[in-house]
Amino acid sequence: MQKPIHIRNLRKEDLPSIINMEERGTGVIRPEFWHKRIEISEAIRPHWTSLVAEVDNRTVGFILGRTGELEFGLPGTVAWIEIIGVDPAYRRQGIARALMEQFAASADDHGINTIFTLVDSGSQEIKEFFTRMGFMRGKMLHFQRELD
Repeated sequence: MQKPIHIRNLRKEDLPSIINMEERGTGVIRPEFWHKRIEISEAIRPHWTSLVAEVDNRTVGFILGRTGELEFGLPGTVAWIEIIGVDPAYRRQGIARALMEQFAASADDHGINTIFTLVDSGSQEIKEFFTRMGFMRGKMLHFQRELD
């Protein structure tokens, strides 16, 4: 039987858990990066766009998002998912799905009809996850330029 997943707003106290999750998942440790991201999240983003998932009172996943209005020529307000992460020990247990469902429900509650994200074209697992969550390839194209 799967344990219940509790979704709540992200708090500054979640910083050590998020740093630990990333380190165990990728081998990378970036405390300064996460400190700044959470500080920005608390200061300027709507509270519902940054969430954590808990199982047995342990932080096992997170999502950082934001809203934007009239960005890139898009009409109205849209939501963006910037980062989603799940503790490696809790993957494939519905954590990311629960975070996404809460994020989408909150966006809908705030009158937002469209959610965007960017995905690495080489990451088949992530592309499949977002497809299962109802995302499809959008009309916008990603362009980049490498500087010397």
